[in-house]
Amino acid sequence: MQNKNRREDVRENFYEGKICSKERKDKRNQKQSNAFIKYVEINRYKEIAMNYADIKFPDIQDGEGIRVALYVSGCHFHCKECHNKDAWDFNYGKKFTNDTINEIIDILKKPYVQGLSLLGGEPLEPLNQEGILPLLRKLRKEFPEKDVWCWTGYDFDKDILNKMYKENKITHELINYIDIIVDGQFEIENKLTNLIFRGSTNQRKIDVKESLKNGKTVILKFGDESRYENKKAKIMHFEEFKKLKEENDDENINAIPIFDLNQINNFEEENIEPIEIKENEQSVAAKGINDNYIGGNL
Repeated sequence: MQNKNRREDVRENFYEGKICSKERKDKRNQKQSNAFIKYVEINRYKEIAMNYADIKFPDIQDGEGIRVALYVSGCHFHCKECHNKDAWDFNYGKKFTNDTINEIIDILKKPYVQGLSLLGGEPLEPLNQEGILPLLRKLRKEFPEKDVWCWTGYDFDKDILNKMYKENKITHELINYIDIIVDGQFEIENKLTNLIFRGSTNQRKIDVKESLKNGKTVILKFGDESRYENKKAKIMHFEEFKKLKEENDDENINAIPIFDLNQINNFEEENIEPIEIKENEQSVAAKGINDNYIGGNL
């Protein structure tokens, strides 16, 4: 009975941080410290507060190759005309648990899956970083060859590299597990249809590893920048332009339609800026045909 009571006292004193025997003070302190560290490591992410909106597989729209995409819940940016407004709510969707992590890891075991894509919502919201971190830890341990892409409304230079990465231990670890970040909020005024891996032209493709290595942002090309970076517009006949516009289903084409092909040389000698074409103004432009109208805003 005496030994039993002593065991109970030891157990109680251990969890209260007390020392029950002076001569064993150092030993028990070390034991308590080791036990606490082990407990934290095992249980730190046992209860994950993050929710997620969806897991998409197979996914070929959010990054290169065949991927699995995790759409997290919660975002404070609230971009105008966001296509995923439901995921603004941090409570939207399902609870992200260890079972969810295992589900994603099982998909990544397939040899043809190139990597994981993180979208939202906002993956780099502080709460969501805590939820995503154990997933990326496990991914990097089991699949170091797989790549990770992340879409965020935060600016990589100002918000991530020069602030969160330096000030937050979780962000510091998390960012080191990511290969590509597509940064910048969606901007409706810079929207172009069918852009590669982004919704608006202001968003950038960041090589995270090289950026961390060099201490400055390293920007990669998506491959379709010529659609809006080429300042000199192409000159083409109106019928050719109309056909091109219908094929591309685009509101803004970097071209100038003309009615008189003999005027092409005059146009090419000048540095012509691209113009915006609006279908509902064609009837107005047509009135100028008999007045030797050559080209302009249609």
